[in-house]
Amino acid sequence: MTKYRLLLRTEVVQQLAALSQAAKTQGPGGLRTREFRGLQIGLRALADGQEEQYDGKRLSYHRHDLSDCAEIKLAVVPETRHNIELGPSHRLIYREFEPEDGGPPYRQVVAYAHRAADRPFEEAASRLGRQSGARLRAIRPSPTPNSHPPSPPPQSASPSHRTSA
Repeated sequence: MTKYRLLLRTEVVQQLAALSQAAKTQGPGGLRTREFRGLQIGLRALADGQEEQYDGKRLSYHRHDLSDCAEIKLAVVPETRHNIELGPSHRLIYREFEPEDGGPPYRQVVAYAHRAADRPFEEAASRLGRQSGARLRAIRPSPTPNSHPPSPPPQSASPSHRTSA
């Protein structure tokens, strides 16, 4: 199983800190506590290459082109509508980059949010500067032999991707 180096965007680092602080003031069943734990579980799964356990998938072009990204689905809040379980409530969006130093590949965590109103995808698109309706140039992935199907196509890592931009 491939291990990955995680890169957290500044917004995700700030969200993690805010959720951690809020979790300290809530009981173990509080919403922010559950969101904090969900984010921790998602980060661990991405670092350990266990995204397949979380019903993830590659993203594509919908309103924004996120075809260089993937998601994992995290059950943070149980939700039902008309007595039908709606499934995992939160999405963690990430991208994958080839290592240029011979080490493990990188995974950049772009967004983590409740799925309502496509919020995780809107946040990811905004953070990546993706305009509505615009398609990315064709990505030519070089396959990573240990990459699982839900993973996004690996890209070359530039110095700017290795920072928490």
